[in-house]
Amino acid sequence: MVRQERAERTRRNLIRAASTVFDQSGYERATLSAISKRAQITKGALSFHFAAKSDLARAVQAEACVTSGAALVEPARRETPAFEIATAMAHTLVGLLETDVVVRAGARLTQEIRTPEDPTLHCHLNWLVAMHGTLHRARSDGSLLPDVDVRAASFLMLSLITGTTTLPRLPTDPASPPLPHPQRSPGPYTDSPSPRETGDLRLTRTLRLIRPALSGPPTR
Repeated sequence: MVRQERAERTRRNLIRAASTVFDQSGYERATLSAISKRAQITKGALSFHFAAKSDLARAVQAEACVTSGAALVEPARRETPAFEIATAMAHTLVGLLETDVVVRAGARLTQEIRTPEDPTLHCHLNWLVAMHGTLHRARSDGSLLPDVDVRAASFLMLSLITGTTTLPRLPTDPASPPLPHPQRSPGPYTDSPSPRETGDLRLTRTLRLIRPALSGPPTR
């Protein structure tokens, strides 16, 4: 039992270390040497758990799907209009992509390596299916406008989720004036600058812009 627990701890440590390396370097540039160094174990110990880099990548993707899927359970249970649930799910995923290196690496790997349409491995597919189901319910409860294409709206929401967390990686031009940022609650933009705007704030801004086309004007 003790040996099994130690092996499981080592495996989790390796997944975490691999996530960090994949997130920083990408799949092609990541090496088993860098991962073993990050995990502070020998390459032999790494090979005992994962025979190849591709096996580690699949483990990271699987863990990212489990983590992000669990995080979507709470917003999905809310007793609010389904469009509001969809926006809450988007904010939840953006938060994970900004704070959870395993989810972030899993999503990046989905774009960098051939990933089967397997819900246990493909983060983006999972998120798209969850968003499509929620927006379909929004069509039924009237919180999504009747002429909105549910499939297109689902892809749009997924694009917002992935795009708002990719942009902060871009270098900031010091010559550019900082953008104002909105508060989460309805209200005017503030005058205070946000030189390192978070993905969550960027998502709030964008959802405010496109909401009338999807759900109509917000209720006051």
